[in-house]
Amino acid sequence: MFDEYHKEDSEDEPPDENSAPAAPTPPAIPLPPVPGRSHAEDLAYLHAFLDGVANLHTGGSARDQHEKMAMLERIKGAACGAQLIAGTMMQQSVIDARTEAGVHENNPAYGVGVQAGMARRESPDKGRAFMAYSNRMVQDLPLTFAALLAGNLNEAQAMAIDSETRNLPSRERQEVDAELMRTPHALDGMCDRQLVDTVRRLAYRYDSLDALTRLEDARAGRYAAAFPARDGMMQLAGLLPVDDGLAVHQALDEAAREIKAAGDPRTLAQIRADVLVDRVSGRKPAQGVKVVLNLVMNDRTLFQGSSEPAHLVGYGTVPSTWARMVVAGRDPQDRERYRGLVSLKRIYTHPDTGALVAMDSRSRQFPTALKDLISIRDRYCRTPWCNAPIKHFDHVVQHSRGGPTSEANSAGRCASCNQTKEQSGWEERVVDSGGRHAIEITTPVGATYTSTAPPLPGTPG
Repeated sequence: MFDEYHKEDSEDEPPDENSAPAAPTPPAIPLPPVPGRSHAEDLAYLHAFLDGVANLHTGGSARDQHEKMAMLERIKGAACGAQLIAGTMMQQSVIDARTEAGVHENNPAYGVGVQAGMARRESPDKGRAFMAYSNRMVQDLPLTFAALLAGNLNEAQAMAIDSETRNLPSRERQEVDAELMRTPHALDGMCDRQLVDTVRRLAYRYDSLDALTRLEDARAGRYAAAFPARDGMMQLAGLLPVDDGLAVHQALDEAAREIKAAGDPRTLAQIRADVLVDRVSGRKPAQGVKVVLNLVMNDRTLFQGSSEPAHLVGYGTVPSTWARMVVAGRDPQDRERYRGLVSLKRIYTHPDTGALVAMDSRSRQFPTALKDLISIRDRYCRTPWCNAPIKHFDHVVQHSRGGPTSEANSAGRCASCNQTKEQSGWEERVVDSGGRHAIEITTPVGATYTSTAPPLPGTPG
């Protein structure tokens, strides 16, 4: 604020002991970084902004906090819009670099989606979907993109608009975009269902002839699957053609109401679930289903009554009491019957490290026993944030580069990630983590990630 100066005639005089000490020179306050001028300033700005958000004032009235929540929601939308820009720019940079290097590929942006997923802490599939979404938004939905960047939409709303128009040609998508976003706040107050219905009505004006064809083609995407849920439960999910879905619903409902009318004490929901299992598995009512369980535990859980949880392959962590019950039977009366229904494979971990027993092979192919061990150790694809099931057993350091066929140099992968890893510039190595299996991954853009196998029973905290 003030310039420092010295009087020439007193420069070398000692200070007066009776005078007040000179005020300390205030520290220089760095100017706040300004975004848009350089990559370094952009990152500095984002770091400063992140620190600021984490330290917002927590006092004030309920109205004050409500206003902050509303503004932060706008900022989330704007940040999502900025991610779209960063994603498309990253993709273009990769394409330009490959073109300059004379690399010719069917898909010059191959691998960009996987790296985008890592940056967003998502699976590779979601990363690829994000890049496709980014390109459509920037190219074909400019007004929706502008509203997102201004914080007037959130990411879920923008993705819904993209999803309902993605089958249209580029020009018609732009026309829907213009009609939908006639005013800056055209979608204010719309619930998710109303938004989807509004966009769908606009899209069908251009797509009515192709809609029936798409409905027929969608039948090829039908599926049924089961996923782990909480408290020892599994969640069924599926996608069925509308006539089949209604038929299943009506059949379960009719059977449940008939059984309930006969005096069954179960709820209708419980009866529907039991009838579904009976009909799919072929079991007779009130009988168990034959099943094979791979249960990973340590000796303390089985023999010493430890509370250390176990791991059920295909499900996840289970309580120690449940694991001991599975091994011994629920109670003396049904123990023999239960053992007849459940085929149990007990797999133990080291009592000190929690590691499974390692195995090696001289073959390039992983033997069956080693594949089982890798599956139990990794559980799902080892690419960061990929939650796909393991389909391939991969050498971390490729066999062609001298990598051994061993537990240490192995990784469970989904098929897509195993192919992506072979891309030029993708490097991996096993690192010493002091316990759980760990891989250091460097992507073609130079980003580095560490993939650590999930902890198994007995792993030190």
